[in-house]
Amino acid sequence: MEIRVIIADDHTIIREGLKSLLEKKGVTVIAIAKNGREAIDLAIIHQPDVVMMDISMPDLNGVEATATIRQKVPHTKIIALSMHSSKQIIDKMFAAGASGYILKESAFDELYNAIQEVNKGNFYLTPSIARMYVDSQGNMIKDIDDMPKFKGISKKEREVLQLVAEGEKTRNIAEKLSVSIKTIETHRTNIMKKLGIFTIAGLTKFAIKEGIVSLE
Repeated sequence: MEIRVIIADDHTIIREGLKSLLEKKGVTVIAIAKNGREAIDLAIIHQPDVVMMDISMPDLNGVEATATIRQKVPHTKIIALSMHSSKQIIDKMFAAGASGYILKESAFDELYNAIQEVNKGNFYLTPSIARMYVDSQGNMIKDIDDMPKFKGISKKEREVLQLVAEGEKTRNIAEKLSVSIKTIETHRTNIMKKLGIFTIAGLTKFAIKEGIVSLE
């Protein structure tokens, strides 16, 4: 059975390399994206079976993109492909709706197996981190209520926070999100109040700690 995949990663060599390897295995790569916003748009257009989603991408990260795709294209499965093995970040991906999590250091055969498994409706985790999420019977543990929250900030506020932390100017953020400058200023004020952080440097540090942006 054909499996239709979108690859989302901000590194060209990874996108093209994965595309070549997957196509040799008979997997159809229908599109590639270099950030979360492109991944969302392409998923809506192409309705893929699986999206391979990098977490640390500019403009919109993989966590936010995953949540939006799962909302707008519910049948599409998401596999996180990341350098991060932090349980905090992995938790966020599963809370957003991911079905699998693969470390970039993994062998290609593992990635291929992960695509097969999530396409069947199963979960897949890189074996080196699976023990954090599997009980003694081998069942996946996924209690959303126990997963980290972003301290009450909304989805739109998280988008603004990422762009602020990436150094974007207020006017540029407003243009990217198609809202007014005043709206962005209001979001930024609300974020600061909710987090108790009142400097851009502090917001940037928080965003890095929470995996919203990366130092990669």
